[in-house]
Amino acid sequence: MSFSLFSHAEDPDADPVNTDGAAAPSEVVLERRVPRDLHEAFNGFTDYLHLWWPQDLTDFGEGTHPEFESGVLTETAPDGETAVWATVRTKEPDSLLELDWVAGHSPRIPTDVRVEFSAVAEDGTLVTLRHGGLERLPEAAKEYERIRAEWEEILDRYARFMGAR
Repeated sequence: MSFSLFSHAEDPDADPVNTDGAAAPSEVVLERRVPRDLHEAFNGFTDYLHLWWPQDLTDFGEGTHPEFESGVLTETAPDGETAVWATVRTKEPDSLLELDWVAGHSPRIPTDVRVEFSAVAEDGTLVTLRHGGLERLPEAAKEYERIRAEWEEILDRYARFMGAR
């Protein structure tokens, strides 16, 4: 017997969507160490991403402007068109950023991005990115590989911008 009023409602205990038949992938976990204190590392990631985000990983390409504004991560094209990449779920300055991520896939299926900033040594910060919930996406295994490669490029650019070698 279903507890749903509607016969077509999804079963809340059902397995995550994964239409490609492959096992649901684990989350993407990547780390970069930057030679900046927590405050500078966090601000570099949140306030200056328009200076380091790879243009080839945007919706609009050259001249695009990604930014956090009013609890949303957006990208604005030179002609003013806007795309939403994520909604900020948690923002704890200098330590944590959690996002409901929709860039690159359906906005009806947000995934989870968590970026943690931890002090290491004097004036150094370890930035740990976790992108989970990928098992909810169609073709999850393929999406895992694409997303992992994109975050590798994104974090490499961020680390270089922050002075890492």
